[in-house]
Amino acid sequence: MKKLHVAGASRRAAERYHEALAHFPYVQPDILRRAVILTHKHADVDAYSAAYGVAYLLRRLRKGLRVSVVTPEGLSIPAKRVASEYPIRSSEDTGFEDVDLVVVVDTGNPQLLADLQEPLAKARCLKIFLDHHPLSGSVKTVADYLLLDESATSTCEIIYDLLVAQNVPVTKAVAQVLLIGILADSRHLKLSTAHTVQAAADLCGKGASIGSAVETLGAIRDPSERIARLKGTQRVSLYRLGDWVVALTEVGSYQASVARGLVDLGADFAAAVGEDKEEARCCLRASQQFYEALGVHLGRDIAEGVAGHFGGVGGGHPTAASFTVNADVESVSKEILERVAAATGLGVKRLK
Repeated sequence: MKKLHVAGASRRAAERYHEALAHFPYVQPDILRRAVILTHKHADVDAYSAAYGVAYLLRRLRKGLRVSVVTPEGLSIPAKRVASEYPIRSSEDTGFEDVDLVVVVDTGNPQLLADLQEPLAKARCLKIFLDHHPLSGSVKTVADYLLLDESATSTCEIIYDLLVAQNVPVTKAVAQVLLIGILADSRHLKLSTAHTVQAAADLCGKGASIGSAVETLGAIRDPSERIARLKGTQRVSLYRLGDWVVALTEVGSYQASVARGLVDLGADFAAAVGEDKEEARCCLRASQQFYEALGVHLGRDIAEGVAGHFGGVGGGHPTAASFTVNADVESVSKEILERVAAATGLGVKRLK
């Protein structure tokens, strides 16, 4: 694997991306005929929007290129809202036999590719990973090239820089989709850096609308989601972690929405766990204050550790992460509490 460029906050200018891209074989049009863009399973908004942007970039770089997008196990509910407004050509064909290039977006661990992990590893095509997450060591066994920027708040932020570096004009639709992805992962710019804000401003200058993006992301929840959030609140178990409040709950669906709702209600750290077909899926959320004060990265310090303990896969951001394992809810909840206590050095006490 060749790590062409690891950007930092002080050297994130588009010119440096251009320098890195100069080494990418995919700019050689005579060898590129078909490309596949691959997201992690249950693709979230940033993953879908990044795939949309990469598809546009590749088609502009190579006229006549056949580009398809594969989203293992489908899209998350928020991503489906974006896809309904801004559809892209998706493919059910998961073979890589006649593919020249695969671009994997927003995926820090190949295990998040579900059943496509092994076929991709064996594929003889060029494989490029574009991401802003901390990467697992197993990426090195799959990727040929890597463009990583952990200082970016979203993969869409990186995609926008790539478009600028290649002097590709950004259409109003592409600008809107990338802005939606940036807002989704930056929590409506609450977690943004100066570069994030500048990218958002540039996209607005190209026709994107923050108001429309927020409307897409904040679409009215359907009854099933609202019921799940209320059930999650009913079933919550509360703990004290020093002066911090921890909330754990069990709910069969909409775990991400439920966990975020618990944080909005006052929890500093929340976990929503649900079982489905002998698997436990968990979404973790934390307040920005929790992360800044304790330095606990939910993806790296909690999700990856819990998933690894049960032989599963997980990861994510400092304040938002998830994992899926073959275990029961009780065991998962216990492991989460132990990991949080170990990561913070604070004792956990259950509240009555």
